[in-house]
Amino acid sequence: MNLKFAFRIIFIFLFNPFTYSLAQTVKRIGGAILQDGTKASIEQVEVRNQRSGQMVYSDKLGRFELISNIGDTLEIQRIGYQPQKTVVQNFTNLIIRLKLSNRLKEVVITGKLASQNFREISTAYSKEKGIFYGGKPPLRLLSPFGGSPVTFFYELLGKDGRRVRRLNQLAKQAAEAEEIDRHFNDLIIQQTIPIDSAQLEEFKLNYTPKLDKLKQWSRYDVANYIKISFEEFKKRNRVN
Repeated sequence: MNLKFAFRIIFIFLFNPFTYSLAQTVKRIGGAILQDGTKASIEQVEVRNQRSGQMVYSDKLGRFELISNIGDTLEIQRIGYQPQKTVVQNFTNLIIRLKLSNRLKEVVITGKLASQNFREISTAYSKEKGIFYGGKPPLRLLSPFGGSPVTFFYELLGKDGRRVRRLNQLAKQAAEAEEIDRHFNDLIIQQTIPIDSAQLEEFKLNYTPKLDKLKQWSRYDVANYIKISFEEFKKRNRVN
């Protein structure tokens, strides 16, 4: 193969419209994962791109990001929730709502806050499985004098102890989300800025402040933050 022919092959590959368009479809996609029927975000949810095998976990606000193509299938799963699959149709932020697993649904949850649901589920599961310390047994149980090493290792290393710890973590996370929602919710946002209802979820996904900041802010500070964030949101999304 002569040098001129080799350059021709490289040129065709690099500038072939199909190759270029395919490369252009690979982008970073983001989203948030919420508990179905509530506004509680879910952390530590596994999100895996079925095609590439890339896997990430959602953060404390339920947010995640990973590389994807149009048409890729994302697998979403977490213990305590029904697994879900979603096909990437565009590169706008995804809002994924996970339903509780059938085991968790055994506890009546209608009309209660998510944090209450998880606390009651944790209490019921702990009672059923003999978990007395929330999956975090004290070191005194290792004492040969009146301790209970069996209980210590059962709660610390056993699957039932791990599940109770996860449920308690979900209860804590839901309580934080509920506290945030008291200061930064749809009604407050819409009373502060002229935002379309269809854009609310995306706005909250990108601009919901952390709880430690909200605790330090006055109502004026919250309103000012919403207004400044909305101006940035309009520029990013070309909203009039």
